[in-house]
Amino acid sequence: MPQTKFQDIVFTIIMVLIFVYVMTFYNAGLEGDITLSTFGYALTHMWPEVIGAFIAQRYIASPVVKRLVSRLFTPGEDKPIFIILATAGFTVSMMAPMMTLYVSIYHMGITPGLLDHWLTKLIQNFPFALCAQIFYVGPLVRLIFRTLFRKQLAMQKHTSALAA
Repeated sequence: MPQTKFQDIVFTIIMVLIFVYVMTFYNAGLEGDITLSTFGYALTHMWPEVIGAFIAQRYIASPVVKRLVSRLFTPGEDKPIFIILATAGFTVSMMAPMMTLYVSIYHMGITPGLLDHWLTKLIQNFPFALCAQIFYVGPLVRLIFRTLFRKQLAMQKHTSALAA
C-alpha cells in the first residue's frame, strides 16, 4: 500500500503502535484478569516493545517479507487479498519469534529459563498475533493509512494510470 519511503515509515509506525498495544494488552490478560485498568497498563508499558518492534519490522522483517511476497505474487496480476494474506503471514512468522525473544530478554534477562519462557510465550502469542493481524489490526491500519493518505494515493493511482 505505501508508495513512498515516507508513507512506508508512517505505515510502519501506525502498525507497530497498534499491534504492540494489542499484544501488550493480550499478554497482560494472560498474566491476570482483564479489567479497565489493563487498557491503561498496556498503554504505559508498551514503549520498550514499540522501539524494538519498529527496528525489527523496518530493518529486518519488512525487507525479507517484501522479497518473499514478490517471489510468490505479482501486483496487478494476482488478487490483492492473496498478497495481503501472504504479507501478514510472513510478517507474523518473522516478528512473533523476534519480538517474543526481545520481550523475554527485556523482562527476564538472559537466564537459564529464557529458552523455555520464550518458547512458551511464542506458542501463546503466535496464533493470537496471526489472527489479530489478519482480522483486526491489519485492516484497521490499512483503513487509517488510506484515510491519512487519501489524496496522495489517489494522485499516485491517477499518475500511474496515465503512464500506462
